Amino acid sequence: MDHQPHPTQDNDHQHHQRYGSYDQHRILDLDAEVFGDNLAAVLDLSGVPSARRVVDLGAGTGAGSRLLRERYPDAAVTCIDNDPQMLKLLREQGFAVVAADLDDGFPALAGSLTKADPAADAPVDLVWAFSSLHHVAHPARLLSGICRALAPGGVLVVVELAALPRFLSHPREALLEQRCHAAAEAEGWNHHPNWTPVIEAAGFTVTQSEVTTTAPLTPAAREYAQQWFARFSHLAALTADDRDDLENLLERLPDDIELEPRATRTVWVTTPDQNRQQP
Repeated sequence: MDHQPHPTQDNDHQHHQRYGSYDQHRILDLDAEVFGDNLAAVLDLSGVPSARRVVDLGAGTGAGSRLLRERYPDAAVTCIDNDPQMLKLLREQGFAVVAADLDDGFPALAGSLTKADPAADAPVDLVWAFSSLHHVAHPARLLSGICRALAPGGVLVVVELAALPRFLSHPREALLEQRCHAAAEAEGWNHHPNWTPVIEAAGFTVTQSEVTTTAPLTPAAREYAQQWFARFSHLAALTADDRDDLENLLERLPDDIELEPRATRTVWVTTPDQNRQQP
């Protein structure tokens, strides 16, 4: 699902890559780079000052895993994913990995570490589910397993995009972006429920909040915007006029568009409810 960041490309190659060409794996890494402060603020809400064992559910490119390793340098960070390409990439970054389909529930983690570590058999202090829970067909099964695996005082953090990232501030361009978002939502992009009742039913106490961040305008932010709008160009619901406007926008994005990257994420910080019997 991912690629390493691309090297700098010459202008002709960028021009040919611009229209309708996007890299979903690169989008994930750019999100972590551009909205790193947002991710850090989300992690601040966890209330976990230190940890011996941390699990990243659906780790993908390792963008969240790297944040977790930086925040908890003494912890054993275990990455769970079912994509062989992602597992290979995660191993190359030095993470312990578990190949597992999360639809089957929370996997056993024994032996998941690639080297001897005193935290290998420790209960899990933090489970990080960053934009991954909505991919799980049977979340209740997974959540019940997490509830049983957490150490006393352990925390599950579930994170979803509250809305697609926004980049454009000029009124006319912002309206085009709004129409792109509406078309994307009509095709099921960023579809997830309010997780609160599902998580509570699995035996957790839940605190729900939102974190919004405006990122600085950097070359990475411009590339991130370009990746998103190239992705929008594939939406079937866009009108011909919107497609023309979008093509014009993509031509101007590298040099001539003022951007204000903004992201809002919904965060569920959850702990096992000690007053309830787990399912």
